[in-house]
Amino acid sequence: MTDREVWIVAGDIMAEYGDQTTDYIIDRVTDALGDRVAVDDWRRIASAVDVIAAGGPRC
Repeated sequence: MTDREVWIVAGDIMAEYGDQTTDYIIDRVTDALGDRVAVDDWRRIASAVDVIAAGGPRC
C-alpha cells in the first residue's frame, strides 16, 4: 500500500466504525497473521488511525 492508500483506508475505517475501530483492526490483523505484507499494511493503518484520532498532522 502507498502512504496515501494507508491514510485513506484509516480515515474510511474510522468514519465507518468510530469507537469500534480498534476492535475492527484487531480482527483484521488476526485474519492476516499468515501474510506478512498484510500485517505490515494493517500496522501502518493502525498507526495512521492513532494519529488521526489524536488530531495530529499527517506525514
